[in-house]
Amino acid sequence: MLSPSPLSLRAPDRTELVELNRTRLRVWDWGNEDAPPVLCAHGAHDHGRMFDELAPRLADALGVRVVAVDLRGHGDSGRLSSGHVWVANALDLASLARWLGADRRPVGFVGHSFGAGISMFTSTVWPELVPWVVNLDGLGGGDGSGPPDDWDIAEDAVRSFASAERTLLAPPRVYGTREEMVERRAGINHRLPRSWVEHLVLHGSVECEGGWTWKSDPVFRTGFPGDWDAEYDEAEQSLRGDTPTLVLTGAEDDTWSDHTPDVVARKVARIAGARHEVIADAGHYVHIEQPDEVLSSIVRFVEDVR
Repeated sequence: MLSPSPLSLRAPDRTELVELNRTRLRVWDWGNEDAPPVLCAHGAHDHGRMFDELAPRLADALGVRVVAVDLRGHGDSGRLSSGHVWVANALDLASLARWLGADRRPVGFVGHSFGAGISMFTSTVWPELVPWVVNLDGLGGGDGSGPPDDWDIAEDAVRSFASAERTLLAPPRVYGTREEMVERRAGINHRLPRSWVEHLVLHGSVECEGGWTWKSDPVFRTGFPGDWDAEYDEAEQSLRGDTPTLVLTGAEDDTWSDHTPDVVARKVARIAGARHEVIADAGHYVHIEQPDEVLSSIVRFVEDVR
């Protein structure tokens, strides 16, 4: 059995389950409830507790209320109803922004990886809700060259439905112990400190018959043509207005963070008005590997925006 988190982190000041957009979303909340709100969105297969260090420090440094969400299909939030995760999560973030800014206050966004992409998408569709976005290594996959010339949408749709069906009918992957899950994740995210791997597993797993399983919904791995691809991303960025955006990427190659500097520069250049900073000695989880540098960068950026 894993012991309580080995990290000396400030637990959320509040937590609740919010009914929005026909689902239930778990939110983790730090700071004064009356302060300007900031919403944090985690990456694929993670959960809101990945912000347990950054969120309270950001709340103190900027005098804001920071809310980290378990995205739909992750953590304690509701399951996914289909493979259309991109649009569903964007609607969820927009609904959460309206809930947080009930008095019509705009809501700053901080997103990591998948959560960063969704945050930027949300700010494109609903710019009145989002005054600024911080993108933590969320530039997406591929090199921006688009699908292959022989790509066929009908064949892709058939494969997608078959994959979704297999996922829905398959039993959950069960681990005998949480320690096994730690070893599994440590082998994938090899740059993450062991204490952080244990922390993420502790809050990202649930006991089940025969052992333990991940909280993240396996349906998240499925997707359908048109949900998201490189061309979709490029079209989205062309619609962006002048929402200030800070992009922070790590200097080191890592799982899900293996773009060459040229590809990174090309992707950042498509984001209108974006600032880009490279964080030394960090990979994909820049805010976990180098929390002081990331916090300083975000504080400078937000103060400039203000």
